[in-house]
Amino acid sequence: MAQFDEELEALIEAVKNTEAFTEYEKQKERIKDYPDLQVRLNEFRERNYRLQTSENTAELFEEIDKFTIEYEAFREIPMVHDFLEKELAYCRMIQQIHSRLLEAFAVDFE
Repeated sequence: MAQFDEELEALIEAVKNTEAFTEYEKQKERIKDYPDLQVRLNEFRERNYRLQTSENTAELFEEIDKFTIEYEAFREIPMVHDFLEKELAYCRMIQQIHSRLLEAFAVDFE
């Protein structure tokens, strides 16, 4: 297990050294200087997450349209746009890592 732990730590360090992670961290630090904006951004992210994971398909498209319109101007704020762009790049990288791990071991579950 010691070798596995070392390899896992190496992966974690590799992720921390990526441009996606470092740029995301810079944006998080930048947003902290604007507490009101940070609160609104966190509310946006929470609502967005709830919509993405919602099982209420009957009204989902209507809720997404309403959400998009409600936050359209907010997302155009340069600092918000930059943060969301960097967060998305970081999340996509983590999703790619997750997908590659699943693909590597999914053969046992077919």
